[in-house]
Amino acid sequence: PIFPLVLFLAACLATVIPWKEERRSQWLILSYTMGAPMYHVTFRDGFIGDILTSSVRPLQDLAFTVFYVFSGLKGWWQQSYDLDAADLPLESNWMLHTVLLPMCMASPLWWRFCQNLRQTYEYKRRWPYLGNALKYFIAAEVAVFGVYMQAPKESPIWLAAFVLATLYQIWWDIFMDWELLVFTRWKDFNIDLRKDGLYSFQFSIPVALKLRKTRIYSVSWMYWSILVINIVLRFCWTLSFLPPHYLNRAGVLSDTFEGDFSAILNPTIASAEICRRTLWGWLRVEWEAIKVARNEPRLKGAWRDYDHDDHNSEIGSFVNSTKTVGGDGITSEMDVKVMNQEEPSLHDSIGRGWWIPRNMYDMTEMQILGELCIYATVFTGLGLMAAAHRETL
Repeated sequence: PIFPLVLFLAACLATVIPWKEERRSQWLILSYTMGAPMYHVTFRDGFIGDILTSSVRPLQDLAFTVFYVFSGLKGWWQQSYDLDAADLPLESNWMLHTVLLPMCMASPLWWRFCQNLRQTYEYKRRWPYLGNALKYFIAAEVAVFGVYMQAPKESPIWLAAFVLATLYQIWWDIFMDWELLVFTRWKDFNIDLRKDGLYSFQFSIPVALKLRKTRIYSVSWMYWSILVINIVLRFCWTLSFLPPHYLNRAGVLSDTFEGDFSAILNPTIASAEICRRTLWGWLRVEWEAIKVARNEPRLKGAWRDYDHDDHNSEIGSFVNSTKTVGGDGITSEMDVKVMNQEEPSLHDSIGRGWWIPRNMYDMTEMQILGELCIYATVFTGLGLMAAAHRETL
């Protein structure tokens, strides 16, 4: 095992030597993400944070390698064991399996969570930043409880939370990060609780979807392919937070997934997540480039509006009508609403009867900070509860 260790040490030295503009800038940019919420968050910082959330398995392998190196050096210095047996002390190492590896799992999610809290504070808006923070909060709690539960795959509650968290992440990818699908038809409802119309409320539901017409790439099948692949591989992203092994209460190292299946699943999950994040980043950068190009006259022409295949890619073909439901239960058709020529984004859809988020302009700085501190406390508190439940603290 000498040659792999030499390569590992050489790679570590290459990240800091020579300490010139490139290396210094690399670590400086990384510190903006790891130092959240102390720094202003740009698209670059958030993008790096998302990449780090897909690097949990490599980070855990890196942590194990560092412990393995020090364990081997300790055995060589004390002449108690050789490098071939350097991994034996690590199998029951409490610090590695109950502190360091879970920290490698939770830290990227914590950084992105804090970045969204910082954006909420700067822009005085709860949406969409707290919605994005909720995505990382749910993923972190599902992963933390999965780490500190002896058999998470046997718990119906944990499995339900795992599925719901993944579905929320898929929804956020499609409608928020990419804004890939847009609502083209809506059905409006007026609910009258009394015949005189004194108590009534309105809401709208989408009934048809299609690809956004503003795109850089002309082929629509590429977008649909990435969407399907992302949906399938999103489940690997959540599973990648679970370490391959865990230290049970008896101090014995056990496999997270039993049998030979674990030897195949673990590298598959790590590789699939890297592929998924690459495709995700492709569309994420594309949509950000389109938004920047709209505000830069010199970048005019970097994107185009593709309308020729919209009618083929539309999902749903219901009539966008308004219905009034009276207190006597009689339903009457109203005039058909003309669809807006501009593509409605989800930001507009939220205000269209789903949920109208409140801004924070009327709140003082202390009130805003207090609210955000509560969110951060809940994030860390639930993780500590999970660790206490496993009796690791």
